[in-house]
Amino acid sequence: MISIICTTNRTDSNSLKLSQVYEQKLAEMGEACQILDLRTVPAQWIQDSSYGENIPEFEETVKKYIRSIPKLIFVTPEYNGSFPGYIKFFMDACDYGDFAHKKVALVGLASGRSGNVRGLDHLTGIFHYLDTDVYRKKIYLSEVHLLMPKGGTLTDETCLKEIENQLKGFIEF
Repeated sequence: MISIICTTNRTDSNSLKLSQVYEQKLAEMGEACQILDLRTVPAQWIQDSSYGENIPEFEETVKKYIRSIPKLIFVTPEYNGSFPGYIKFFMDACDYGDFAHKKVALVGLASGRSGNVRGLDHLTGIFHYLDTDVYRKKIYLSEVHLLMPKGGTLTDETCLKEIENQLKGFIEF
């Protein structure tokens, strides 16, 4: 089982659409997967779980999507030159060790030219600190608004091939 984490809580995000592309590709490869859409995790759950025991709803979410899953894919948009604060807020509320010894693949997307290279570098540093194994092949999608027009999905064959290559390697990782 692989969890795909849509790291933003923004409504109608390209990150969620790209997470769904990953879900479809993994299903085509015969891999079981699930998407954690952070829009379904209220800020109050995270806040109430940040200092002390996790509230039951947050605990169940972490168990289902993080703690019991050996491989995670983080689909991460660029927010102000890095990654969304909401995923950091979520991760900080998790128990220390929830990400240890997991295998993680990273996907960056941005409306600019870099495909969130800095954000994925920042996230990689955090995962290294948390004793998480980060897969070497990262995907950087630049000008995502052109690759995924409003309401659409990713159809660019070159990008889809890169995603397939990433996933093949990540499955073996």
